[in-house]
Amino acid sequence: MGLFGKSDPRPSHPPTEPEPTPHAPPRPAAKSTVMGEKTRYVGKIDTSESLLILGHFDGEITSSSEVEVGETGDVKATVAARSIAISGRVTGDCTASDRLEIRSSGKLNGSMKAARISIADGAEFKGTSQMAAGAKS
Repeated sequence: MGLFGKSDPRPSHPPTEPEPTPHAPPRPAAKSTVMGEKTRYVGKIDTSESLLILGHFDGEITSSSEVEVGETGDVKATVAARSIAISGRVTGDCTASDRLEIRSSGKLNGSMKAARISIADGAEFKGTSQMAAGAKS
């Protein structure tokens, strides 16, 4: 019903829902750094923010937060962080002061050291592992 008892001439249509985006990249946490799929970087990263790598990285990564290697990520590096999550490919040594997780699509070729380690079904791991409370990153 419109103003002053008059009918509203506009047809009422239910609001449309946006269609979900197929195969959307993972959403990074607030205040994070994202390295895109088409990005290639060689060098050293030292950050206190979370880091999501979807591209290619060669070098060394140090973070007091989380480092995540997305499904398209390819990392050849020494990685030290509070937590590390691998869905892509990592070649190198990884040390996490809290948790290291290799997800089902993840591949790690190198050593890992963490207080907590999780390897999902389907994940690939070749190297050595060490569980140590409060592993130094």
